[in-house]
Amino acid sequence: MFAQLGDIKFELITYFNGLNETVSYNYAQHERIENKPILQFLGKNLQEEDIKLNFHRSFCVPEDEIKKLKDVADTATPLKFIKGNGEYVGVFIIEEIGQAVEQASSEGDLMSVQVDVRLREYTGKVPEDKKNEKGFKKR
Repeated sequence: MFAQLGDIKFELITYFNGLNETVSYNYAQHERIENKPILQFLGKNLQEEDIKLNFHRSFCVPEDEIKKLKDVADTATPLKFIKGNGEYVGVFIIEEIGQAVEQASSEGDLMSVQVDVRLREYTGKVPEDKKNEKGFKKR
């Protein structure tokens, strides 16, 4: 496994095709009379992760894999993102899913699809999993 987003695992051998990480910083620009502006550091922006995936009919059903991603994105649920080496990257939401069909059958079934998934860091409260609650309920 190369990485995991929530319950979705990305396998390096089968369909993982790349990962781009972006960390950026926020500055305010203050104008000055007859001088160059001054920059003021405001802090870090939210981290972004761009994942490139390739779904091919030889190892999966591309439509099913795309549906899994869209179903998770539709719930707007923050997901833990963990790399295969165990590195915990953080909590992210799926911000964008793009797909480019590379091959299709004569019937229109997808044979090979390149999928780009953009994740954005989530810093709000992460909903707890209600299935694992045991014992008395808190009021």
